[in-house]
This record gives sequence, structure tokens and C-alpha cells, in this order.
Amino acid sequence: MPSTRSLEFSRRFLLPALVISMLAAARGLAQPPTWLLVNLHPIGAESSQAFGVSGAAVVGYFSAYARPPQAAYWGADYVAKTLPGGSGTWPTGINGATIVGYLRGADAHALMWPAQDQAPVQLEPAGASASYALATDGASQVGSIDSHAVIWHGAPASIVDVHPVSAWASTLRAVDRSGVAGDIILAAHGPPHAAIWQGAGDSVVDLHPAGAYASQGQAISNGRQGGYVQYERDGTYYPAVWSGTAESFVNFSAPGAPTDAGIIYGMDGNVQVGGARFLDGSGGATIWFETPESAFNLGTLLSSDYTSSIAYAVDIDEFGTIRVVGSAYNNNYYLPDGTYYPRNEAMMWVLVPEPSSLVALAAGLAVLAGVRPRRRK
Repeated sequence: MPSTRSLEFSRRFLLPALVISMLAAARGLAQPPTWLLVNLHPIGAESSQAFGVSGAAVVGYFSAYARPPQAAYWGADYVAKTLPGGSGTWPTGINGATIVGYLRGADAHALMWPAQDQAPVQLEPAGASASYALATDGASQVGSIDSHAVIWHGAPASIVDVHPVSAWASTLRAVDRSGVAGDIILAAHGPPHAAIWQGAGDSVVDLHPAGAYASQGQAISNGRQGGYVQYERDGTYYPAVWSGTAESFVNFSAPGAPTDAGIIYGMDGNVQVGGARFLDGSGGATIWFETPESAFNLGTLLSSDYTSSIAYAVDIDEFGTIRVVGSAYNNNYYLPDGTYYPRNEAMMWVLVPEPSSLVALAAGLAVLAGVRPRRRK
């Protein structure tokens, strides 16, 4: 079974590969950066996806056959564990120990897990009809309540409404020290405009490029924002990066790039991830290293059983290891009884940097022992 083999291969190969790489560093041997693939799909699950990553911790969901989806957490052992809160909970992001998401249903309810083994806190205040928590930087949580962009600080009473008075609707989708990003809708049933806030609602900056039909902010890191731009209704999506103003917009599928369409869903430092269509006819989960020309199709690392893939989040730890999470569609999976059953499977791509010292060796062995150093703030 492809998912089982991939999972067992990753468990047997990923950690030993890290040890070998670190030992090579200790002996002064040059090691090029190496992509490693970890299939996070739980054995026996019907489908799964990963939406957030922070160090070795990943959040997403999995569903068992004939059962509703379950909020999931993967630790350093890559084994999925169910988050407290029951079925219907849907995690969207993680930073450090803090996890955010919402309870799915006709009326969604924003949630925050203080840690993966603690019951979720409902962030929706009394009187609200629908709310979503979509991202966190560990201290703050962002999302929307009744179509108003909001920021929380760990409790319902801490809510700050940053909805601009000039907008019909607004949503926050990403947060870091440089601000919060998302989108605003200026009129009923109108297209979204990517936007960034530095504080209250009147601090909003419309990032929508001139001549575009729609745009959306999905990610933020170190003063840059990522998302997409669309020039025609129902037209092509182009991966977009801004630096705080509409004029700073860069089309990451501009002429000269190896892609001609895509969306950026996650950013960390100068790395962007999402999905893209490549000029050679391929497409899938994609990573960029700050420039349109640097696009690399992570889907090419998958076997031919997987016909599509997407990346939702990226994390770069203090040792330079890059972890990208998302999912891949297994179009060649069969149930044990022989029934054809294609499915989404949660995936993680890991780029191990070239080690250069015994410090890297010590750090790698600490991770293997389950001891994760404190993240730099």
C-alpha cells in the first residue's frame, strides 16, 4: 500500500539521514542540501491534509472511513494524534504550542488550543453568529467574526475589531511582528482586495494592484505579504508578493519565471510556498526562494501515484531546516478489498541545509532525542 510504505520509509530513512548528515558535518565532509519526503497520512485513514507547521509540529485533519474528519496533530514521531474537541474541529495554523482553527458547521466558531493536549478555547463572543480563527503568531490569533476582521489575544474578551469603516467585509488570514494580512471587500458581492493592517481598522492599506479584478493576502513574513492576484473574473490566479504597498506588487509568474499561474499560501523569512502551474506542463506544491525564477515544483519529489499536490505552510527553524506541509492526491490507491479509492494524503517536505559544524550535529541529535530548542522570537 503506497501510504504505508511511504510512511514506514520516512520513519526509517528521515531520522537516520539526519544523523548521517550531521556526522558527515563533524568529519568535515561537504553535504549538499537534501529534500526528504514524509508521508503523514495515518495508516487506515480515508483522507488527510496538513495546514500548519511550527518546528516538528504539524496540524491538519484526517478522516476514518464512514466517520467525520478529526482535528490532528503530528509531533516529531510523525504519528497523527487527535486534538481535543471532538469531530468537526478544523485546525488552520500553529505557532509554538498555540493552535488555531474553528468548529465547522452552519455557524462556525473560532477556536484556540493552548497546547496540543489541552481542550480548545472558544474565541467567539456572545451574540456572534459565525467566527473563524485562521492564523496565530503564538501571542495573537486572527480571523473574522460575522465578516469583520478581528484580532484576539487568547480569550474572547480580548477581541479587537479592525474592520475598516469603508469596507463591506474583511478577514485576517496571517499575522507576524510586521503586521496582519488578509483582504477587504468594498461592496456587497464584490471581489476581495488584498490588504495589510498595522493596528486599528483605519490603518488598513489596500494592496490591490491597478487593473486587477481580485486579490487576496494569505501570508505575511518580515514586512512582505503573499497571496494571489486575478486580472479577470474566473480567470487565472497569479502568485503575488507585496512589501506593504500596492505599488510593490510582484507577480511571481511574470514572464521569465518557470510558472504561469499559482497561489502563495505560506511564508517564512524569504521563502514562499503554495501551488503553481509550470511552463513544462507540470504543476503542484511549489516553493519559491524570494524570486519568481526560483520556483521549484515539490510535486516532482512524489511518486507517479500522486497526480496533484499543494503546499499550505512553511517553517524555517533556528538551524535552517525548512519544513513545508500540505497534501498530495493519491490517484492510484486501492482499499484492501481491491476497491479503487483515490484520496488526499497529508505530506511534509523537509529541506535539510548543508551542515557545517559540530553545533549542527549536537542540534540534530537533540531533535532526534525529542528535545527541541527554544525558537528565536
